[in-house]
Amino acid sequence: MNKNALKLYHELMKKGWIDRDDNSVLWGFVEDPEARDELDQMGAELGFEIIPAQNRIYMVPTQDNDLFLKNNIDYRSDIKAGNDVRTRDLYLLNYLAIYILYIFFKGEGSEALVRDFITKEELIKEFTDHCLSVTQKGVDGEDKAEDFSESFYMLAEDWLGKKEGDPTSRRVDDRYGVVNKIILKLRADDLFVEGDDGRVAPTKKTKDLMPYVLRKERVQVINAWIEGDSHATDK
Repeated sequence: MNKNALKLYHELMKKGWIDRDDNSVLWGFVEDPEARDELDQMGAELGFEIIPAQNRIYMVPTQDNDLFLKNNIDYRSDIKAGNDVRTRDLYLLNYLAIYILYIFFKGEGSEALVRDFITKEELIKEFTDHCLSVTQKGVDGEDKAEDFSESFYMLAEDWLGKKEGDPTSRRVDDRYGVVNKIILKLRADDLFVEGDDGRVAPTKKTKDLMPYVLRKERVQVINAWIEGDSHATDK
C-alpha cells in the first residue's frame, strides 16, 4: 500500500480535511497521482469520497457508510437532547438546518452563496414567514401550499405553535431554543461561526462543500432520505 496515501487517510480521519496552507508536506502527497488514486480506491471500499476545493481536500462519507453517518441517537447526544425531546423535535431541528443552508446557498453554480450572514432575530422572522407560507391556505382553498409535503407541513405547524422565548434559551419548546440548539450544532461541526456581534455566517468548509451537496445526484439522495423518514414526524 502506498505510504503517502496512508498518511493522507490518517490526517483526513483526524480532521476531515487537508489544507494546503497548513501542511505543505501533506499537500505534496495530495498532488501525487499515485497516492491520490490509491486514496480514491480506499474511499470506494470504505465508503467515503474525496472532495477537492480551493487549496483543500475533504473526506465526505457516502450514503452507504454506516460507520461515519450518524443516527438519531448520535444526533441526540450532539445537541444534548433530554428525554423530553421527541423524534419530531429532532426533525424540526433538521428542517431548520436545511432552511439555513437554503437561505445562504440558493444561487446557482459558482454563485450559489447569496448572503454573507444572518442574525438569530432575522432567522426567526424569516423561518416563521416560511412556515406561514407552508401552512397557509391557497387561493383555491387547498389545506396547505402544494409545494410542501405533509411532513413539512406538520413541522411548520410545530414551529408556529412555539412561543419566541428568551434569546439565551436552549429549550426545544420555544423558537430561540430551537435556533440556539441548531446553531450550536452547526458551530460544533465547523459549518457556521457566530461572531461577537451575533452574526451567523458559513465557514470556508461549508462554502467549499456546498457545490458537492448541491450536485443533482446528491439532492436526489437527500430527497429520498426525507421521503423515507417522513413517518418520524408523527412521533
